[in-house]
Amino acid sequence: MMNKKIVICVATLVGIMLGAGCGFSAQKELTVWGWDFRATKDIAPQVKQFEALHPEVKIKTINIAPEDLHHKVMMAYLSGTGAPDVTFEVDTNARKYYGTNTIYTFDDVIPNFRDIFVKAISYRWTYEDHLWGVPYDMGTFLIFYRKDIFDEAGIEFPGDWQEFVEVGKKITIPGKRYMVAWDGGKVAPLVQSRGGKITNIKNEVLFNNPITADICQYLVDMVHKHKIAEYTNLYNVAAWVKIKEDRWATIPAWYWYQSYALKDMAYKPELVGKWRIARMLPWKKGDPPTGAGFTCGGIWLVSTQTKYPKLAKEFAASLGTKEAQVSQATRRGILPVNILALQELSRWQDPFFGGQKPYKIALEEMKDCPTMEFGSKYPVIDPELTVAVDAMMYEDVPVKKALDDAEKRAKEELR
Repeated sequence: MMNKKIVICVATLVGIMLGAGCGFSAQKELTVWGWDFRATKDIAPQVKQFEALHPEVKIKTINIAPEDLHHKVMMAYLSGTGAPDVTFEVDTNARKYYGTNTIYTFDDVIPNFRDIFVKAISYRWTYEDHLWGVPYDMGTFLIFYRKDIFDEAGIEFPGDWQEFVEVGKKITIPGKRYMVAWDGGKVAPLVQSRGGKITNIKNEVLFNNPITADICQYLVDMVHKHKIAEYTNLYNVAAWVKIKEDRWATIPAWYWYQSYALKDMAYKPELVGKWRIARMLPWKKGDPPTGAGFTCGGIWLVSTQTKYPKLAKEFAASLGTKEAQVSQATRRGILPVNILALQELSRWQDPFFGGQKPYKIALEEMKDCPTMEFGSKYPVIDPELTVAVDAMMYEDVPVKKALDDAEKRAKEELR
């Protein structure tokens, strides 16, 4: 009898210790890598919900600087050790892992992914008809403009890129204000909007074509001939100052620029309600509506090194639901890829943009967005196009020569 009591007492004590996590904890830990805010702030509600649903699981989120994250993920995946259970990556970098044994597919967890996420850019997270990660956001190309500046000048916002130049001549004030601010990274979306190609799924270098040349010449002329544009960095302290000082009447940029720059880094209370959003303009009058979504987006990957693949995939999948992406959008202003989330958000009116519906505008543009694909070597190919545009702008290199040189460099790097 005494032995039975001892056994019962020991069992009870062990049970108490297990429940309290005292030395005998059987808790499963999932490590999540992300960069900046994305590892902790954006997904905090989903972490809390998942831990409540799975009391045996503890999710540990770790912030890593973007450049370090890319390197750490690559080294961990290729070496076969040290990878987190779940990691955030940019889809242009993640693509090199598709079709390999470094990450899991999500076909079994999200079998209807083709109906859940935006189809126009599904090539970013699929390969050989498999889903290789859970998409986080995308970057529809829009034009942010100061309506008050146009109103004061008594001028309507232009309806196409040719009219844009003529209007720009009236809006620009030499030494004080430019119609528009540009950088080399904005060539690709313009090419896409006209149905052109930069590269493809086979990693071919395709940017040296008549459409790209035409667009590059257009941009060069805006800067050097018409003098209505400033070619500059749009993502540094100097840019924030220029935005606050009304230096630029329009800023063509990706959707996330409004939350990152206009509402945060370059925020100025006096400008609330004065900004507006316009869709990608047709190239010339009479052209059909168009759009561009050729930019990187975020994606959540699950490593095959995880001890808990089922749990890790379930957690990652939870970040792509309608509820999760609406939450992430309202917390940080991302442009979700979940179609139902976009439809719900499209009803929201943003006071910052004078009551416009940003998500509705972005959703409409995505429907008219020409398809543009890229392979795993996009991070090698696209930067060379930007270098070419820099040479045109800063060194007066002729458009054709700059594109020829860029094509040659890109092909050499791909060998």
